[in-house]
Amino acid sequence: MTRFIVVASPFAVALTLGASAAGAQSLAQRVAAAGAGEVRMTYATRAGVCGDGEKTVAIGDMFTMYPSMESYGRWTSSRCKPGAARVSLAQGADGIESVRTRVGGSWGASTGHVVDLGVVSAPQAATFFLDLAERLDGNRARNILLAAAIADSIDINSRLLALAQRTSAPTETRRRAVSWLGEFGDASFAKPLAALATTSDSGKKGVADAALFALSRLPDGAGAPTLIEVAHGHYADELRAKAVFWLGQSDDARGRAEVRSIAGDESAPANLRARAVFSLGEGDAATADDYRFLRDLFSKVTSEKIRDQILMVMSHSDDSTSRQWLLTVAGDERAPVEARKKAIFWAGQGDVSTDEIARFYDSVQDRSVKEHTIFVLSQRDDEAATRKLMSIATGNGDVSLRKKALFWLGQKDDPAVTKAISDLVTRP
Repeated sequence: MTRFIVVASPFAVALTLGASAAGAQSLAQRVAAAGAGEVRMTYATRAGVCGDGEKTVAIGDMFTMYPSMESYGRWTSSRCKPGAARVSLAQGADGIESVRTRVGGSWGASTGHVVDLGVVSAPQAATFFLDLAERLDGNRARNILLAAAIADSIDINSRLLALAQRTSAPTETRRRAVSWLGEFGDASFAKPLAALATTSDSGKKGVADAALFALSRLPDGAGAPTLIEVAHGHYADELRAKAVFWLGQSDDARGRAEVRSIAGDESAPANLRARAVFSLGEGDAATADDYRFLRDLFSKVTSEKIRDQILMVMSHSDDSTSRQWLLTVAGDERAPVEARKKAIFWAGQGDVSTDEIARFYDSVQDRSVKEHTIFVLSQRDDEAATRKLMSIATGNGDVSLRKKALFWLGQKDDPAVTKAISDLVTRP
């Protein structure tokens, strides 16, 4: 993932100055008075918010894409620009049916009954949407909290926590409230988030999962102690595994040390250790020391599941030493053949060059490993892979390996390859 670049904007000041209340009516009354159809409003957004004017809204390293996508990480788009919130509500006979939030851009033409309330107060808008989220069911409330979260000049954390703790509220609404607490909260929210993550009556597991994630997002590693406690505590394996995952995704030194400890703990459940390996090697926080630890761990563990996880993680690594290490494992004649085959497979899935894989084929002696390397080459679309397969098929080597290369060449939709195979088959 890449990161949006957000620059300072004059919109917040301009909109705040222009958002005077319409008479004595509340925003809720104005929306209700608009009747069935589309209701529009515009208000100032908090610092760090940007959008593309249509589907995407971002805050820092979090972005949402209408209607249901959420993601976190580093990403880049020149289309994400700071601007005003433009929120449209679809209102029917039974009240509000859906909410859609845009940032930036402008209103286009619309069919049907449309009432534009113009510029409204951002704090009033946030309060209105929080009130609405408390009343609507999960499906209709799906995108309401986004409209509240991006509003300028209001702290909504206490309202979010109250909504998250309300067991009668829809699980989806509670989950999203918890996620926003991770984005905006501080160390004071570690304890209530911990309760949501670990208390049996905190609701369906989506709320507990979101609470673990939110703990990992709190600034200055404030949630790390709780995540460490859950990872090592007497909780369900699934909950422990998720705590381990989020510890590994953080850049908190304590958390990453605990993840390494769990990965290397022979007494820990294999599934938990495998999750620790995955978390440690995947994500932006992975370091050269983490990859070194995993390479050393590979030679010590007996669990095939954990060894397989290490091989996979290494193929996704940006660490060139780890990618080359895969070729070393694949070429180790002392290692189990299946482990060697998996190592060359994952090397092929990563950034190891085709030329390196071709040279590996020439150097390896084990027939089954050579056969698997032919398959790895067949999964590459570059010319170097095709040339190597043709070389194997037309060479003087093992007949079964030549046939295997010929088979995979036949799967390619390439006229030049088809002609070469035809010439090969029909030659005297």
